[in-house]
Amino acid sequence: MLPKGITGFRDLDGVCIPEHGEKEFKQFCYSVAVRHHYTVISFDLDLASKNFYSAEFKTGQGRLYLLENAYYPWAAAASSLGFAGIEFIECPFDLTEQNVRLLTLSELRQDWHGFVGKLSSAELRQIAYWKPKTIGDIVFNFWD
Repeated sequence: MLPKGITGFRDLDGVCIPEHGEKEFKQFCYSVAVRHHYTVISFDLDLASKNFYSAEFKTGQGRLYLLENAYYPWAAAASSLGFAGIEFIECPFDLTEQNVRLLTLSELRQDWHGFVGKLSSAELRQIAYWKPKTIGDIVFNFWD
């Protein structure tokens, strides 16, 4: 079940869900880089028109993006990232951080119907407008 606030939207009278800190995300990414011998190339911490932070890594096999939802510690890996879409991939490593949930490729590609029971009416309106196809499209969105 998707938790209330995961989209980054809320009803006007709803409780504001605090963002996870940029500092914590950067520390998380640097720990991944050290543990897996990756190089952090860049961070995108701007939440204008999106609900997630991202980091680009250089790995022995090429480039990799690590995404983390700004409101819940849910993470995913991607091979490409842009407003036109995110190409999610199975993460090439396991996370040892107990406080971050790494979503699998099958979870990210799963149809969202039946998983939105806890979302607010504002979030459901955004889903109706943007017409996402998968859980990944909701958890990591470029909605404004």
